[in-house]
Amino acid sequence: MRRLSKPISIVIALLFIASCANRASSVPPVAVPSANYKGLSCAETKVMLEQKTKAKNALLKQQNNAAVADAVFVTLTLLPLGSVFGADKEGELAQAKGEVLALQGAVSINCSK
Repeated sequence: MRRLSKPISIVIALLFIASCANRASSVPPVAVPSANYKGLSCAETKVMLEQKTKAKNALLKQQNNAAVADAVFVTLTLLPLGSVFGADKEGELAQAKGEVLALQGAVSINCSK
């Protein structure tokens, strides 16, 4: 029995450390160059910025919900079930944050003419 308790405690410890979803505020943006949007008109750039901002805001909500769900599930079941079943949107959120930042830079470039 003693031999079995050590591996079980290691597994339980790893489950606590397992990749739970991070809060949206702790997800850094991916570097996206503003030059990607160089050929757009001012109006096109602003429309795209608005669309990407809406998408980013939706992902912010989903990511925060995933983080809360993981915290609850880890407390109840010792498993980050939200992340296991695809609720974690960290990669998509990082990309959306980077695109919004790049488009904000592109607005100042494309609309200064």
